[in-house]
Amino acid sequence: MSQVELSPSVPREVASPSAPLALGTLCSYALAQFGLSAMNTLVNTQLTFFYVDTLKFPAALFGLVMLIGKLWDAVTDPLMGHVTDNTRTRLGRRRPYFLVGAPLLALFTFLLFTPPPFMTGEALFPWLLVTFLGAFTARTVFETPYQALAPDLTPDYDQRTRVAAYRVTIGNLGDMIGAIVPMLMLAALAPRLTFRWSGATVAIIITATALLTFVGVREREDLWRRPRRPLRQNLIQIVTFPVRNRPARILIVSYACAVFATTMPVAVFRFVNKYVFTATGLEGTALGPLVERVGASAFLDIGVILGYFAGVFLSAPLWSRALRTRDKKHGYIFAFLYLGAMVCGVFLIPRELGILFPVLNLFVGAGALGLWMLPGALGPDILEWEELHHGDRHEGGFYGIWMFVQKTGGGIALFAMGFLLGAMGFVPDVEQSETVVLGLRLLYGGTPLLVVGIAAAVFARYPLTREAYAEVRAELDRRALSDDGRSEDG
Repeated sequence: MSQVELSPSVPREVASPSAPLALGTLCSYALAQFGLSAMNTLVNTQLTFFYVDTLKFPAALFGLVMLIGKLWDAVTDPLMGHVTDNTRTRLGRRRPYFLVGAPLLALFTFLLFTPPPFMTGEALFPWLLVTFLGAFTARTVFETPYQALAPDLTPDYDQRTRVAAYRVTIGNLGDMIGAIVPMLMLAALAPRLTFRWSGATVAIIITATALLTFVGVREREDLWRRPRRPLRQNLIQIVTFPVRNRPARILIVSYACAVFATTMPVAVFRFVNKYVFTATGLEGTALGPLVERVGASAFLDIGVILGYFAGVFLSAPLWSRALRTRDKKHGYIFAFLYLGAMVCGVFLIPRELGILFPVLNLFVGAGALGLWMLPGALGPDILEWEELHHGDRHEGGFYGIWMFVQKTGGGIALFAMGFLLGAMGFVPDVEQSETVVLGLRLLYGGTPLLVVGIAAAVFARYPLTREAYAEVRAELDRRALSDDGRSEDG
């Protein structure tokens, strides 16, 4: 394993054992994830259903918009990584973009769910394309610097797990808001008005939480005062990061699979509730009148969301405890296998017993939490491996790639869903054929199972265990001490 001397242009402090991060720092940093997660879940759970089922936008064209969005992200995400690494202001190199990206993200999220009332069907294509590209470009401007700030908070292996745990836990509250708000509004408002108000609610949350994080977190001056890097040279380093960095390559592929596997079930569950299940199984019971008043599919929609997030929050202490005592690598592999097993439960639920679907999602939510929590704890470790073997860190560059992978995994899931809905012959608001019913079950359970199986096999080769990371940190500290000694002798 080749090693190189650290570049003299990269100043480093000697890393001592890290003191626990203050609760205020952990919560302040995590707050921005609340708004980001609310937006992400609103898009993942509602956008396809809103445009394809409510507004009658062709499913294949919806998939095309998702594909165009991913091609655009391939340009903007690495570029934003370069920009944030090379920004030098008295506010730092990450935080200024919170004040730019968050308001734009809020605006385009609102517009994405507020198409003009005279637009339906294919006429929605330009509106969806422009607002979707605008929203995800703004998200890049905001979230890439936000994610890149995480490694600067602490160099400690276990403290980084705490940062990820707080960020994901608070983010899950945002996820729940993004999922449940439109479902509750739909009980009283028309669909277009529901999504207008849902978009407005999430837009306000995005702006407020970004501002709180901006105020509550500071950047280390020794990091943001580093020399700037030339655009061409830095973009080459960013784009080739996964090529030269084996742990990054393995984690990025696995993370893309994790995003796909967690996005597909939440994107398709409303279709499953409306078109797969013919009854809840509660008809004729004490809850029968409530089901009849709300509607079977709406009742199951709310039940799935409540079950899913109950699984997320009930499992959070278990995941946190396991990660304090077990290796993150083994925890990630377990999360893949567990989620794959759980989503397959959709094939066992009879069409007339839809109430079992929310129960299944209790266990699916628990698996999804593991796949959300672990990558955030693993990502910062890779930057130390990069510094040891290649002499530099490229935090913004890495998280530019990271954001591209995150949006690509989700975008491919939405693209695949739109394409497959069209291919299987799905038609809104009619009784579906047995082929379509089976296809919807496969979208929910079959595609995630295939993807997590691949991801678990890939991630089994990940080299940065707890012990391996300790060796990387120790070597970096030895080099820093040696460099300090040579400087004093000189």
